[in-house]
Amino acid sequence: MSALRLGIFLGLILLSGALTIIALVRLGRRRPLGWIGRAGITLGVLGVLAFAWGLFIEADWLEVTHVTVQTPKWPKTKKFRIAHFSDLHIDRESRALSRLTTEVADAKADLIVFTGDSLNDAGSLKLLRTTLGSMTAARGRVAVRGNHDVYRWHALDLFGGGVATELTRGPIILEDGLLTVCGAAFNAFDALPDCIAGAPKDSFVLLAFHSPDLVEDIDPKPDLYLAGHTHGGQVAIPLYGAMITMSRYDKKYEAGRYEVGKTTLYVNRGIGFEPHFLRVRFASRPELTIIDIEGTASE
Repeated sequence: MSALRLGIFLGLILLSGALTIIALVRLGRRRPLGWIGRAGITLGVLGVLAFAWGLFIEADWLEVTHVTVQTPKWPKTKKFRIAHFSDLHIDRESRALSRLTTEVADAKADLIVFTGDSLNDAGSLKLLRTTLGSMTAARGRVAVRGNHDVYRWHALDLFGGGVATELTRGPIILEDGLLTVCGAAFNAFDALPDCIAGAPKDSFVLLAFHSPDLVEDIDPKPDLYLAGHTHGGQVAIPLYGAMITMSRYDKKYEAGRYEVGKTTLYVNRGIGFEPHFLRVRFASRPELTIIDIEGTASE
């Protein structure tokens, strides 16, 4: 389906380009434009404006999304804040990257969660480590490797030396057992069920994994599942959404919050860009998600 949608989308672009050329030719020959020519000029202008918007404005226009997740596992007095982002795809400095560090600092999060795809260029490793290492949270920083990290940068020490705690197999127990954090690299998801099962009884389980592709099948179920990978399409259609997500569920979990059984899933749109693709975002701004977990149980 995604290939068909992309084909239709590219076909429409080619059609609008053809109409624009026809209009310009008629103008050059000083002939009346007619409705085809007027349509071509309109589409051409809109296309240029949309491309310029996606290249110069939206590509670096970070959006901070606030989400509240309530749980009966915690007393009403218990709150915990998470700063979640994904898909940095770092290859250079950017306004979105600079603002990300500022917004994370302002959020005063208890935990920072990065759900993978770190680099587009191995030469930017220092920038990645500086960026992550500059962020502070009361309970630290955790990270998992995405598909690009696993298959392109497996030999690089992305998170070592205190940059972030890489989630691999065993659970991280926080808040005196009230919170359990699990996660794994993109190619090591088989470790996750045991990690979740190892959580203390009645602990709120947070799962960090690069893509949303495990949300329906994983057992036991986490309470909160944080992912990225889809970029929200990176180039999306207003009122329709992502054209391509690279997810097994296609558009079902393309971006944002979803309730999947007992699990709250949040798919972050990421910060950077797919490698070997234009540095353009349209209707899919880079995103930092601030998640407040709040207890609802009476003490």
